[in-house]
Amino acid sequence: MGMEKQGRMQTTKLKSLESQLSGVFKPVPPRKEFVRKLSQRIQGQPRQVLLVNHLADWHFFAMLAAGFLSAVVLVLVGIRALLSFTNRKRPVPGSN
Repeated sequence: MGMEKQGRMQTTKLKSLESQLSGVFKPVPPRKEFVRKLSQRIQGQPRQVLLVNHLADWHFFAMLAAGFLSAVVLVLVGIRALLSFTNRKRPVPGSN
């Protein structure tokens, strides 16, 4: 019986708090542009449209180019290191 009474008291307190807050906070209507963009994000766009949007974005293209260039430089440095390591002159035994 004590738990039931405590539950009712908490419900009463919550309703009182809700009524106080409803007087303080007024609902704000969202901007139409926000609703439209949110709707698109929730529903999702076709994959092809996303790719076209990314390719049109110059930031994405710049990052893609920088990543490709870094990969090419890394491969070239690795090849040069391997060639340098394998082409070392070996000392001939018995010649000092």
